[in-house]
Amino acid sequence: MIFLHPQWLALLALPVILAFWEWTRRGQPVALPFDHGKQGRGLVLRFLVLCANCLPATLLAVAVIFLAHPVTFAPPEVERQLSNIQIVLDTSGSMAENHGSQAEGRHTRFDSAMDAILQFTNYRKGDAYGLTIFSRHFIHWLPLTLDTESIALARPFIVPNNPKLDPPSMGRHGLPDELWGITYIGKALYGAAELLAQRPTGDRMIILITDGESSDIKPPLDGPIIAALRAQNITVFAIMMTNDRIEPALVGIARATGGEVFNAVTPEALSAVFQRIDEMKKVVVLEKKPQVADAYEPFFLPAIGLLILSLLALSGLRFNPW
Repeated sequence: MIFLHPQWLALLALPVILAFWEWTRRGQPVALPFDHGKQGRGLVLRFLVLCANCLPATLLAVAVIFLAHPVTFAPPEVERQLSNIQIVLDTSGSMAENHGSQAEGRHTRFDSAMDAILQFTNYRKGDAYGLTIFSRHFIHWLPLTLDTESIALARPFIVPNNPKLDPPSMGRHGLPDELWGITYIGKALYGAAELLAQRPTGDRMIILITDGESSDIKPPLDGPIIAALRAQNITVFAIMMTNDRIEPALVGIARATGGEVFNAVTPEALSAVFQRIDEMKKVVVLEKKPQVADAYEPFFLPAIGLLILSLLALSGLRFNPW
């Protein structure tokens, strides 16, 4: 603990002088007829009265401490460079196919992707995240935000539908294939890049999660996509949810922007991929600012207690005036 205005602590000499004077002064003794008797000295009562008379001096000492403004240092606040991360998630019908072990019930590629996304966003708190879902078209479901809970809340509304695997009794819970079928990665990348371009500060990153090929990124269509991404300093990481060979055009797009491509056949492999992405795009600490907090609390209760005792002492705990 330190004081912002330590010069005021010199005033602590005043309550010390007052307390010393209270304990040493003789006052104005008056001789009464029974003073020459054998009455007791009343040392206990004298001690209590002198302590009560010193309470105002003690309150003055606490007031001087408050005036000196005690402070303490809290753990430093880390100012970090913001990363703007747009998650571009394939929600076509094939993302509803099984992924990993099915021992604990149906677990789809979409389930694995959402679990890994939520784990990643919770781990890297402080970054801004957005969510774009795509297939034939794309929808910016969630704008860039620091509220990562919004991604979890979106999950029930973007679950893909697969009529080949889901029985009719389950009902349709995804967008119809007539509107949403087929996978257009290039269109989704253009849309995500346009959204990230609106962020004036911080890194820009796209994490693309898909399980299929796309006809709109094949050469020569990949060239304009790379140019658009590099013009906005956007890094692309692509994750293929199958063990299939990743399309060379997608590999070229990711690596041309400073990113990488990965296969993730199981949920465990997908978690490892996100850890790898975190290692490749480390959090950049700009500055550590020490936090100064007021430290009045240790003195509040003693001050209140002294004030109450002073008020009680005024009710009669004092020397007789003669």
